[in-house]
Amino acid sequence: MPVKIDQLFAAENFSDPCKLEWVKQEANYLLKAMEADPNFQLAERFGRTVSPAELEHFFRHRERSEKVCQIMQYLLLFLEHIPASGEIRREPVNPAEQFHEFIRYESDLLLAEDVRDAVFHETNHKNPVPGGNAWDFQEKIVVIHRKVRNMLAKVESNVASSISIQCRALEQLCLFWFDLRRHDLRRTRRSDIFMYLLAQLVRHRCWQVEGSRFS
Repeated sequence: MPVKIDQLFAAENFSDPCKLEWVKQEANYLLKAMEADPNFQLAERFGRTVSPAELEHFFRHRERSEKVCQIMQYLLLFLEHIPASGEIRREPVNPAEQFHEFIRYESDLLLAEDVRDAVFHETNHKNPVPGGNAWDFQEKIVVIHRKVRNMLAKVESNVASSISIQCRALEQLCLFWFDLRRHDLRRTRRSDIFMYLLAQLVRHRCWQVEGSRFS
């Protein structure tokens, strides 16, 4: 049986400082590549022949890519330092709240019509479910969306616990996409893989911060 992506990219496989540094470097490289998406330059060359539907698709894709970049930026930031409540009060923007909103955005995307159509097309045509029903994933979308929203609705008394829950919610979203792609590394988005791995590492960092408070 092939190794699943979540097993291959489990946080414990990257506990060595050298491997952890590799994760940071690769994630930063991916982030810069996404931010420098050459397709974004097409906006400067759009002419009158571009249909409203094509424009809508372009800017929708761009917005979604930007949200993924923002999530990865916060994960890399939290991996280096989990802010304390006092630090957040001194900042104009609460990073934990913004991180929460970005993940909520990702969870709500599951209910977007074009995303649900893409999931159905994936399971019904491109990657049929062996011995299963293509509609199973449509039902799973509703279940995972509800699960993630319930996790995000939990109120924690400290920043580390709040970020930890948000990371766990993000992991659930990534696991959904891993399952959809049948854990095929060639067809799974690198951003999902690195968000999953970074979310685990940040959760471990949160546990360390929590433990130090009581030591």
